[in-house]
Amino acid sequence: MCRLPPATHAMSTTPFAYRFINRVRLEARIREEMVAHISGGHPHQFVAYDWGPDTFVFERDIWRLRPQRASVLIVPKTRLVKGMSGSGYVMTVTSGNHSVAAIPLLNGKFWNLGQVPKRRQSEVMTSWVVCGNLVDSGVELSQRVVDIRVLHAADEWLHSLGWPLHTVVIADRVDTAMEFYRSLGQEWRIKPLAWTRDEMELALRASRARIQSALVYYHSVKGVHLLSFSEFSRLTDLAAHDFTAFMVALDELVKPPENDRPCAMRDPRFRNHHEIELFGVHGDKGIGQIVPMIEQLHRDLASGACTRDDCLPRLARITNAFRHALENPGLADEQSDIFIGSVYKHLTGEIYRGTQDQIAPAFDDRKTALPGATYIGGKAETHPGADNRTLAILNYVQNQLSHGERIEYINIYELRTDDHLPLGKGPTREIDFKTNRRPVGMRLIEKSLAQHGTDYANYTLVRVQAFQSLGVAYGDHHLLSRHDGQSGEVHYFVRQRYAGHAFGSISPNRFQRTDCEHGVIDFPEAVLALAALLGNAAAQSLAVKRYAPSERRVRFGDGREIIEFGFNVKHRSEMPVGVRLCSVRGTLGWPDLDQTQENLDNCFDAYMLAFATVLKAFWSEHSVAVTLREARDYFIDGFVESTRALYWNYTSRREAFDAFDPDVRRTFRFQKKWRFALWALEKQQTQMPELIERFDRFLQELPETPPASTSDNHDNA
Repeated sequence: MCRLPPATHAMSTTPFAYRFINRVRLEARIREEMVAHISGGHPHQFVAYDWGPDTFVFERDIWRLRPQRASVLIVPKTRLVKGMSGSGYVMTVTSGNHSVAAIPLLNGKFWNLGQVPKRRQSEVMTSWVVCGNLVDSGVELSQRVVDIRVLHAADEWLHSLGWPLHTVVIADRVDTAMEFYRSLGQEWRIKPLAWTRDEMELALRASRARIQSALVYYHSVKGVHLLSFSEFSRLTDLAAHDFTAFMVALDELVKPPENDRPCAMRDPRFRNHHEIELFGVHGDKGIGQIVPMIEQLHRDLASGACTRDDCLPRLARITNAFRHALENPGLADEQSDIFIGSVYKHLTGEIYRGTQDQIAPAFDDRKTALPGATYIGGKAETHPGADNRTLAILNYVQNQLSHGERIEYINIYELRTDDHLPLGKGPTREIDFKTNRRPVGMRLIEKSLAQHGTDYANYTLVRVQAFQSLGVAYGDHHLLSRHDGQSGEVHYFVRQRYAGHAFGSISPNRFQRTDCEHGVIDFPEAVLALAALLGNAAAQSLAVKRYAPSERRVRFGDGREIIEFGFNVKHRSEMPVGVRLCSVRGTLGWPDLDQTQENLDNCFDAYMLAFATVLKAFWSEHSVAVTLREARDYFIDGFVESTRALYWNYTSRREAFDAFDPDVRRTFRFQKKWRFALWALEKQQTQMPELIERFDRFLQELPETPPASTSDNHDNA
């Protein structure tokens, strides 16, 4: 099969899909006869081209009209004709919905391409036909319910014809597709979820499609045409000023086709949705109340029982019923946030993928996959669009492998945290990779440093490794350096992604159990275990002096503490078992380095107040399960235990820690900060009774309803 040559400058303005269609028309053998078919009451004409073992069926003039979304079907020929051998495919491209080509193809109306018995047509359509849509960027394939192997075979067939990777997008985020393309390092080819309102609006605009009438729908990846209230309201204007166009639209909604199938508003598509769905209507009110009203109006107009003048008040009543049936009044306004967000979830199929209840957006909710590489036999085939930062990451992972170890896949993601940053420019990336020596994948975090320059990079690494030596739960950090082509040398660090959940975004069900008598209740042991881990993290935060001078606040409880869960034999369930500090920022941040009791008192006041505030907020969420005194006791136990461990590590090698003087630029004042931190750690141990007294006082003085958390834990893991 011939591959398409690179696009010339003259052709660059034509979308790739239509350049491909024109190439087929130019080089393939056209079948002499043209086929006409009526679909939905509208005539269509089709032409076919044989190109090697494959056949392409195009609706006439589709290459000239170029609709915003053209329907695509891809199916192996062997599934259309019994006993046929070979590897050829049939690809159709039509306007309107997918049934425009599907019905005549399966019924044998398209030349000799299809001979599927009626009893098997539904099975063939759902199991072997891959649906898609031509869009500006290429083609979006939808898995729906077909096997992932069928989808991937169609994907590979398109690539064999010269379609580049980035022009074939997997539109439906089905679990099997996600898993399969991750194993190829190609998760970026699965259509990503929008992050900003602008991205959602762009997706909504791209999904807008007509079938045959003047009505415009939002076409979802599940094949459902969503009809908004505002678009339905246009029928009133059509009825008043263009009655012919109004009747065409009414036919499109509720006129049964000639082949004994139900009308579009009753034709099942996905779950309880239909070919055309009234968007936002509560429960079964659409199919049970409003659709019958539309059908009755259509019948009465067709029989003459309703005149054109009588139609308008009846249509107004139907429109009013539609408005009152909306789940939320905001869904009547297509510019409202609730409309855009809700339609977007339906378009992408996310509405069917239940999400866990969580307090704040978590890390994995904001990841977008980036082009990287596919590994075959351990060797990389780099994807188009992989940037220099990604290439450096791939090189880093490759260099960390042991002898005989090879990469099976790598997927690279960027964390979306800023509406104004374009994709590829964010500070945080995640690397998910697997090798032939690992039964499960490993995940790393790569993050750009807050400041440029080698000196700051060294200062960051020194802080991590110095406190690691003391026993602080920082993970290993590896520095990377490269030029970004603009500002010179840029530094990043790579570390392991810590297993667990950022404090502040832990789902409430992590603290719940089912009781035979009372149903789902808070589990006190889980709540208290986490209180102890908070005390552990607080002791470490005080020891490293995590503080934001510019904000004049202690960095604690803002999602930088990663809580690990593990199986507890005694309780036979998952429980909080460990805590990691995932952010170095703010380490050695306490601004006053005088080794005086007055400075120490100010320091201890600031930290213990922050700790008490976080604990009381956490306790208030679980006050039914545990008392404040119980939560306080477990917190103090964790705080005391962690402090003792850190102090023991220090005293066991006091000379080495006191003499530590790394080659760090003096402007960072590392040695003075380090000596203050060691001196304060000793006081943290020896003045423990005073610290606990401070904590108890703040805990009592704080209001019963603490202020809302300022957690921004979406940037952590």
